[in-house]
Amino acid sequence: MEGVDDDEDVKLIRASAALLSDLEASLPRLLWRPTTTRASHGRVHTQVRQRDLDHVVNLIEPFQGEPQLLDAKLKYILPPIVEAYLEYLRLNPKQPRDGCVSLQTAVCVLLYVLCKVRGAKVIVGFLNNEPKHLEPILGALERAVSTDGTAWQVPYVLLLWLSHLLLTPFDLSSISSGRDNITISGLELPSNLPSVCRRCIQLCLNCLTASTKAQDAAAAALVRIAIRPDMQKLRLADALVQNALAQIRVNDERADATIYSRLGHLRFLAGIATSAELSHLIPSVYRACEHLSASSDDSTVSSNAAAKKLMVKVFRNIAILSLRSASAEGPLLEFLETTSILEDVIDYLLRSLADRDTPVRYAAAKGISLIVQDLNSEMGHEVIKAVLDTFKEDMPRSGKALDFRTANALKWHGLTLALSHALFKRTASPEQIPDIVRALVSALQFEQRTATGSSVGTNVRDAANFGIWSLSRRYTTNELLSVDIASLPMPAAATDQSSVIQTLAVQLILSACLDPAGNVRRGSSAALQELVGRHPNQVHEGISLVQIVDYQAVGLRRRGLVDVAGTAAALHNVYWYALVDGLLGWRGIGSADVVSRESTALSLTKLSLRTPRSQYGVHVIDRVQVQLGQCSYHDAETAHGLVSTVASLIKARMHDGLTSRLDTIAHEFEWQRLLQWSLIARSEHFLGNFSSRVLRSELSSAIAQLVDALCLAEATKDTSSKEALTCAAPHSALEILVERLLSRHEDTILHVIPSLVHSLLVLKRRANQPFEVIALAALYKKVAQDSIKSTLAGAGRSIALGALASAYAEGLVGEDAATAVKGLAATVDAIAVDWRVVGLRALQIAIEGAAAHSDKIVDAEILREICRTVHRGLSDYTIDERGDVGSLVRLGGIACTMSMIDSPPFVATFGAIEVLRADMARLSLEKLDKVRVQAAQCRSRLHHSSDQGPILDMAAVSSYHYFHDTGLVALSAPDTAHQDVVATWEGIISCSGTAAEPLLIASREALADILASIPNQLLQERLTIFSLLLTRLVAEAFNNVAAALELLSFLVSTNIPYRLSMNPTDFKWRNLLSAVQKSHFKSSDVPRILSAVKVYRGLAAVDSIREEVLKKLVNMLRTNPYPRVRVAVAETLFVVLGNEERAQMKGVNWSRSGKENAEVIRELGGWIST
Repeated sequence: MEGVDDDEDVKLIRASAALLSDLEASLPRLLWRPTTTRASHGRVHTQVRQRDLDHVVNLIEPFQGEPQLLDAKLKYILPPIVEAYLEYLRLNPKQPRDGCVSLQTAVCVLLYVLCKVRGAKVIVGFLNNEPKHLEPILGALERAVSTDGTAWQVPYVLLLWLSHLLLTPFDLSSISSGRDNITISGLELPSNLPSVCRRCIQLCLNCLTASTKAQDAAAAALVRIAIRPDMQKLRLADALVQNALAQIRVNDERADATIYSRLGHLRFLAGIATSAELSHLIPSVYRACEHLSASSDDSTVSSNAAAKKLMVKVFRNIAILSLRSASAEGPLLEFLETTSILEDVIDYLLRSLADRDTPVRYAAAKGISLIVQDLNSEMGHEVIKAVLDTFKEDMPRSGKALDFRTANALKWHGLTLALSHALFKRTASPEQIPDIVRALVSALQFEQRTATGSSVGTNVRDAANFGIWSLSRRYTTNELLSVDIASLPMPAAATDQSSVIQTLAVQLILSACLDPAGNVRRGSSAALQELVGRHPNQVHEGISLVQIVDYQAVGLRRRGLVDVAGTAAALHNVYWYALVDGLLGWRGIGSADVVSRESTALSLTKLSLRTPRSQYGVHVIDRVQVQLGQCSYHDAETAHGLVSTVASLIKARMHDGLTSRLDTIAHEFEWQRLLQWSLIARSEHFLGNFSSRVLRSELSSAIAQLVDALCLAEATKDTSSKEALTCAAPHSALEILVERLLSRHEDTILHVIPSLVHSLLVLKRRANQPFEVIALAALYKKVAQDSIKSTLAGAGRSIALGALASAYAEGLVGEDAATAVKGLAATVDAIAVDWRVVGLRALQIAIEGAAAHSDKIVDAEILREICRTVHRGLSDYTIDERGDVGSLVRLGGIACTMSMIDSPPFVATFGAIEVLRADMARLSLEKLDKVRVQAAQCRSRLHHSSDQGPILDMAAVSSYHYFHDTGLVALSAPDTAHQDVVATWEGIISCSGTAAEPLLIASREALADILASIPNQLLQERLTIFSLLLTRLVAEAFNNVAAALELLSFLVSTNIPYRLSMNPTDFKWRNLLSAVQKSHFKSSDVPRILSAVKVYRGLAAVDSIREEVLKKLVNMLRTNPYPRVRVAVAETLFVVLGNEERAQMKGVNWSRSGKENAEVIRELGGWIST
C-alpha cells in the first residue's frame, strides 16, 4: 500500500531521535571501559569488538540522506571520540583478538563515516588542533602506513588531522624531532628543511599514489605544507611542484606508471594553483597540464574521468588566479602577457560541458561560473551568451513541441549546469533572463529514449531544477517581472500566465507532479517553494500550492500523478489546463511503465470531472480522442495510455450520476463525444498480431476495458427516445475484436474478460443480435478443443464461459448453466496443469456470478458437478520439473470453496458444500505454507466457528497451538466422522512427515500430546485408520509414502503405540507390519527404505511381531543392494538385539555385500530363530 510511510526520508525523520539517542548511549561503551568511581568514564579501550563498531556505524549511516539532522549532536559525539583517541596514543596497545579491531581503526572508521555523511570540512573542525598533538599524530600515521593490513580509513583520517594541525602558527623547526637523515628518492629538498616537515612530506608522497580517499587527504596536506610562510622561505613548493610535473609527464609504457600516481600529483597541482603566493610556479604548471590535455595518444588520462576533472580544476584555478593577480610581476606577468590563457581556458571548459563523464561536466560548469564571477560584466555577459547560443544550436523543434530525439543529452546536462551555477552566483545579467528561462524550461522537459526503451535526461531535468531554484533565490521580484512574457518563444499552457514567475510556477508544478524521476519531482517541489516564498503574491494561490505540492507528497509518483495533480488543478484554471496538457505528454500517457500510464488515465478522468464549466466537460475527451487518432500503430505504450484514459472516462461518466445533473445538454454533449465506436476499428489494427511489445505494454488489456466500457455504456442508454433505441455498435468488428481477445491467455486480459463478455451479452440482447462468439455452443466447443492442447491459447474462452454460465439463464439453473459447468469441469480434468488452474478460475467466476441472482438456488445436479470438480482440484498433487505444480490447482479449488461459502445461492444448500470439509481438513495441515493458510481460513468459514479468530498469516498456522487446538482436533474427538479422521491423517502426513524443521517440530509435538492424552480404545481406532491409510497409499503408489513412513517412525519412537501392545487390544500389528514391508518391496528409493528401517526399529519392541521384524531386517541385510541401507539395518539390529548378538556384530564391515558377510548373517538368523 502506498503512503507516506513508504518514503525512506520520512521514516528517517521519525526515527532520528531514537537513532541519535542510541548513538549517544553506544559511543561511551564503545570507547571507554565502565567506571566504578565518580569519573565520567573509565580507561579507554585498546580494542573494540567488530560487531559493536558495526552497530554504531549502522546508527550513523542512515543520516546520509538527511545529514543536517546530525548537526545538533555533533558537539556531543565528536569530542569524546577525539579524546579517546588521544588517550589511546599514550598507551602501548596489543595486537587485537579475533573479531576485534584496534581502537585506532574504530575511531578512524567512525570519523570517516561522519565525514561521508556530514562532510570532511565540518568534521575536521572538531579535531583537536593543539600543536602538541602534531608529533603523536604524525607518529601514529607513520606506524599505520608501514603496517600491512591497516584499514585505509586510518591514513585518510590521520592525514586530515595532520593537515588541520599544520595550521599551527609556529615554525615547524620549533617542534622538530631531530630526525634529519630522511631522504626521498627523486626529490631534492632544501637542506635546512625541518625534520618534521620531511616526515610529513614522505608520508604524503607515499599516500599520494593510493587508490583510496587517502590520496585526497595527502594532496591537501601537501598543499598545506607548501603554502606555509616558513616553507615558502625555503622554496619547498618549487621542489614539490617540479617533482609533481615530472610524475604527470610519465609515459604510459612505464611499468610502474599508474593512473593513481598521476591523479595524486594532479590534485596537488590543483591546490597549488589556488595560491597567489606561489604564482611564479603557475606558468610551468599550466604548460604541463596543457600539454597533457592536448596529447591525443595519452589514453590513461583521456579515458579517466577523475583525471579530466582534475585537469578542469587546474585550468579553472589558474584562470581565476590570473584574473585576481592585477599586480602580477615576474614570470607570471610575462606569462599572462604572452598567452591567451583566459580565452583558452574558457574554450576548454565550454568543450568539457559535453564530456561523456558526469564529474567532468560538473567541474566544467562550476568552473565557468567561478570564472565569470571574476570577469567584468561585459565579458561575463559574453561567456553566458556563448552558453545560451550553444543551447539554441541544439534546441530542435518539431512545430510547437520540443523534439529532443537528436539532441546531445550530455551537452544539455553540462550547459544546464553551467547556467544554473551562473544563476546561483548571480553572474547572469537581468537582460539575459528571457533566454535563460527559455533554456531552463526546455531542459525541464528534456527526455530521450534509448533503443532499449530506457530513459535518458533525468540529470538534465535535475540541473534545470537547480537553475530555477537559483533564479528564484538570487534575483528580485522586480527583475523577474521586468521580463516580457511575450518575449519568451514558448507556448503558454493558458492565457492567464501573465508573468515569468507564474510561467515558472506552472512548469514546476508539471515537473513536481508528473516527472518519472523522484529526485526531479522533489527538486521541482523545492524550487516551487523557493519561487513562491521569495516572490510573494505573484503565483495564483501560492501558499496553498506549496502546501499541496509538498516535498514529501510528490515522493511517490502515483500519488503525484493522481492526488497531488488533482488537488493542485482545483486551485486555478491555469493549473488545470497545464496539468491536462502535461498528462497527455511524455510524462503522462507516454510514460515508460504500465503503472504510471494507468495512473495517468485515472488522473485525467478525475480532472475531466472537474472541467471548467466553459468546456462542458469535453476538453479532455476531445484532446484524448484527437491524440488517439494521430497515434502511430507502432507506439503501443502511448496507445495504451490513451485507450486506458478513454475507457476510464466512459466508466467514470457512467458512475458519476450524470443523469441527475441539471445541465443535461452538457451531459448529452459529453456522451456524443465519448461513445465513438470508430475506436473499435482502430483497435483492430493495434491487435493485428499481438506482438510482444503490445502484450508488454498491456495495450490488449486496455482495449478489452474500452470495449467493455463502450458496450456497457451503449447498453445502458436511456431508451425513452427513439434515437437511443438505435444501436450504433459495429457488431461485425466487435466479433472480430472479442474473438482475438478471447484467444489470449495473458493474466491482464483474463482479468478483464468477465466484465467484457457480460457487457457484450447485455448489448447483444438489447440490439436483438445473435450471440455468435459468446454463444454457449461456440464457447463450449472451443473450450473442449483448446483444453486438450499443451499451451494455454484460448484460455480467455474458458473464463468467458465461466462468466456467462450464470448469465444465460439468470443463475446457475437450467440446461445452459449445466452445459457451461460441464465444460468447465472437463477443463479441470485436462492433462496440462495450467489448464486445470484456468478451469478452476473460470469455475470460481461462475460461482461468484451466481451470487448476483441470490433468489435463484443452484440446481442440485449443477451443485453436485461443481463439488465433484472442486474435490478433484483439491486432490491434485501433480509434480513436474517445476515442483509441486498441483498446489496451484489446490489453491484454485480452495478459492472456489470460499466463493461458494460467500455466495447466497450456495449457502441455501450448505449441506452439499460440506462434502468438501474433509478436503479442507487435509489441506489445512499441508506442509506448503500458502496452501495451509488459505485452507485454514476456508475451514474456519466452513465450520461457522465464531470462537476462532481469523487466521491470516503464516506464523499462526505454523504454531503448536494451531495444530493442537484446531488442526488435529479431529483425532481427539470420539465422535469425529471417519472421513474427517482420514483427512486429518493425510494432512498430518504432509506436515509431520517431511516438512521444514520448525513446522515438523510444532506439528509432531502437538500430535504426540494429543495421542498421549486419548484413551486406548480411541488410540486403537486412530492407529487402525492410519494403518489402513498407509496400506492404501502403498497400493496406489502415492508420492507421500516416504512421508507416511517418517511419521510412523516418529510415532513408534514416542512409545505411544506400545500402550496397545501392553494392554489387550484388537489392534492388528501384523497389518501395519505388512503395509510397511510392501512400502519398500523391490524399491530403489533409498530414503523410503531408510524410513522403513527406522519403523522396524520401533516395531521390534512389539512382542507379537518382534520375530517377524527381526527376520525382515536380517533378510534385508542379506539381500539389499545398497550399502547405505545395509549399514542402517545393521545399526538397527545392534540396537534391538541382545548383548551376545551385539558382540558378534562388532568388527564387521556391514557396507560389504551380503555374500561377503554371509557367515555372520547366517549366525544372526540362527539366533533369531531360537
